[in-house]
Amino acid sequence: MIKINKGIEPVELTKYKQQPNASYRDMHGAPSGKSNSDGTPIDVYTIVLNRLIQEQGCICAYCMCRIPEKGKKATIEHIDPQSATSEEKALDYRNMLAVCNGNRDAHNDKEKSCDAHRKNAPLSVNPLKSDTLSSLKYLSNGEITASDDAIKKDLCDTLNLNCSERRIPENRKAALTAYLRVFVAKHPTGDIKESCRRELEKYQQESPKMPYVGIILDWLTRHT
Repeated sequence: MIKINKGIEPVELTKYKQQPNASYRDMHGAPSGKSNSDGTPIDVYTIVLNRLIQEQGCICAYCMCRIPEKGKKATIEHIDPQSATSEEKALDYRNMLAVCNGNRDAHNDKEKSCDAHRKNAPLSVNPLKSDTLSSLKYLSNGEITASDDAIKKDLCDTLNLNCSERRIPENRKAALTAYLRVFVAKHPTGDIKESCRRELEKYQQESPKMPYVGIILDWLTRHT
């Protein structure tokens, strides 16, 4: 999980919210005034989801896998769950994230992650707030954890971000290993602090972002 910088909400969402009885549920199918290249209409939900995906660099706000995943759709997630908020809050763009499928069709909860595993549980961690991410760290096996107990519970239990069935730790470790192979080839000897600083800045700003980039940013931060 990394810091997400929210942009301005899509104009289509702003206009939709001005309609009488506008609801999050009815965003599905609500006309946006835009169409695909084949002439089929694009609804407001799709406009909003695509904007969220773009501003997140095409990675899941929680596990950081590539979204949309091959053959699986991304979905809109609410930071404050809909069950505990007003309709106004449910339509608040700053309360929305784009997340992966999370293996939501699995029969066993241990095989799910992200919002598919979270359901409506509250969270202390918030990818829009840097202070809630400050205690995050990664282990050598690719698992994510945190020194703050509440945040650790969010990551490991509520969101199940070490889901072995989805190979999330394995994929994180592989991403870091591949990155370090290239980095070490470029910097076999000498002080690497300045190189890490430049790399950190580059990977923070790039879009689309590398899947599982959080573990790489963590390594670079620790070596600057």
